[in-house]
Amino acid sequence: MFLYNNLKKKSMKKIISILVVVIFTTNYSFSQKKEKQVNFYHNVKFGEQHGVFLETNNVVSKFNYAKLSLIVNNKTDNFLLFYKDKCKFIFNKNSYFPKTSKKGKIIKPNRQRSFTIKSAKETNYLVDYFSFTPDGFYTFSSKGKNVKIESFHLPAEKNIIEKGPFKINMLKLKKATQETVVKFEFTYTGNKIAVLNPANCVLRTSDGKEWANIRSKDKLIILQKNESKRFTVIFQIPAKQTDMQFAEMDIVWKNTFNESDLKKISFNAQTIEIDPVKLKK
Repeated sequence: MFLYNNLKKKSMKKIISILVVVIFTTNYSFSQKKEKQVNFYHNVKFGEQHGVFLETNNVVSKFNYAKLSLIVNNKTDNFLLFYKDKCKFIFNKNSYFPKTSKKGKIIKPNRQRSFTIKSAKETNYLVDYFSFTPDGFYTFSSKGKNVKIESFHLPAEKNIIEKGPFKINMLKLKKATQETVVKFEFTYTGNKIAVLNPANCVLRTSDGKEWANIRSKDKLIILQKNESKRFTVIFQIPAKQTDMQFAEMDIVWKNTFNESDLKKISFNAQTIEIDPVKLKK
């Protein structure tokens, strides 16, 4: 009887051990399969709002994330500012957002750009459908309202000028007989958007004559709140007119500093459904 009971206990232990191995193996295989699974979805179009067109591309999800490519087509003469982290995914009635970004993305007038939008918060992303709202879009003019700032005297009496939301810091000055080169750092602290065009500034000599910045083809500078960028202006004057190395001169900003209002553009949410054809491939 003792031998029988002992054999019975050993058999039970063996059976339990086998069951544990089977369960573990099954769970591991299921987990591995789940981690490898990729869902592919149909692309959707969000239509047009104020000359801006949106559509998705390459929409996919795995067990731990969902992502898509958002194509932004700006068919207007204005700039766009886009905050990716304002876009919203809805999975199983819960809202999820992309990773927070410090700055918005700029889309130039009559240009198209593509942005990867991704959610990786804790949830089940392997679903047959989910909702997506493209948000965080603002339009602004390349002109804006001019902010008048005092002229910058050369030789420099001070390195920093501040007016309203703008700060101008002279970083480097090189004066020669026929050429003056000045490197600045511009900082914007306002709540709108700054549109700077240093090509507009001129150099005014003591006789009242104005000389254009020779870097007239440089592009606009777009600054968001608390953003800084550096820029160099170059002026050239024939030696027979004046010796720039010793002359008293002023950089007159004219229409260099402008501030534009941000106008929000809203798009409706769309349901994005799984593509069974792509799933089978």
